[in-house]
Amino acid sequence: MEDLPAAQQLLAGPRGRELCLDLARSLVAEGQVFSCGSSAMLPPGMSQESSRVLQLLEALPHRPEVTVAQVLQSLDRVVKGAAYWQPPSDTARLLAEPVPRDLLLPVAVAVVRSGPGWWRDPGAVTQYYVQWIASTTVPGTGPPILTGSAAGLRRWRESIAAEEGHTPLVANWTGRWWSIPALSDVPATTPAIPGNGPAGLVMVENPLEWTTARTYPLQAAKGARIYEIRDPRSWQDLVTAYPLEVTRSRGRSWAVSSGDPQADTWLWAIPDWQAVARDYDGVHLSVAGYLLTAGSVLDAAGMKTMLAGWAPAETWWLNDVLAPAGEPATWTAVPGRHGWQVQATAVP
Repeated sequence: MEDLPAAQQLLAGPRGRELCLDLARSLVAEGQVFSCGSSAMLPPGMSQESSRVLQLLEALPHRPEVTVAQVLQSLDRVVKGAAYWQPPSDTARLLAEPVPRDLLLPVAVAVVRSGPGWWRDPGAVTQYYVQWIASTTVPGTGPPILTGSAAGLRRWRESIAAEEGHTPLVANWTGRWWSIPALSDVPATTPAIPGNGPAGLVMVENPLEWTTARTYPLQAAKGARIYEIRDPRSWQDLVTAYPLEVTRSRGRSWAVSSGDPQADTWLWAIPDWQAVARDYDGVHLSVAGYLLTAGSVLDAAGMKTMLAGWAPAETWWLNDVLAPAGEPATWTAVPGRHGWQVQATAVP
């Protein structure tokens, strides 16, 4: 089966397993989940919820089929539910075990067969910046800032140094859990989903209750240098090439998220985005890269690392290479439905 290696790779990542489980729940009718003596297969200490999940997986059809629309809706739910500051749930622990993972394999194969081709594509030529309207709680929700990236990254680097210098190692909560250059005033963009609006409208980790947004089409300069994160190795190589230790500012959150009792002794690193900017203008995380990498504890630069807080298909632009590529548009969330509806062209 030619799709098997890609399906197995998908199930190696926490988000990939969550995607397949979400789809499995939509494939199995409620009446098909029944007590079938599966509790003996459960790892020690697992809950009844885990038992129900295992029963659901055993009730899956042998050759399930899923549509692109189903996959996108499940992906949206998985991204919105991602958390990097909580211990793994019993279900997450269960899905990491060999038997449940094997039971999910037919769903993973169906995802690989139906997954949109753009999931593995490099950053699209035309990108969209999302401005959340009427949001006063999140910095950087105005129009995109297309100049001053160097100064923004310098401030970001100084803020990391301050966090590392003032956060005690024994802190129970660090308040930081993302590995992106957030709060740096450098823009992040996503492509449009074919047949839908920009991906950044729907695939958002830890979202607020936004109902109105404005999107700005942007285009990178010809020859812009883009680093592609397609899989865990791509992320590990980036961290290894440009390591920045963040043990004090992020280590506690990620230690809890890892669920490993030894995690409090680990050192943690992310890319030094100011250093990355010397060699690359942008860094793009493909959807496939997100599903395979986000939330995993990985080795890099003699430390541990985690890709967290980064939306699928998103590119972070580290240098001033973007320019407007059209008029902005205003969108509103559709009540009771999945997705957004474009309202009108907006005045910048």
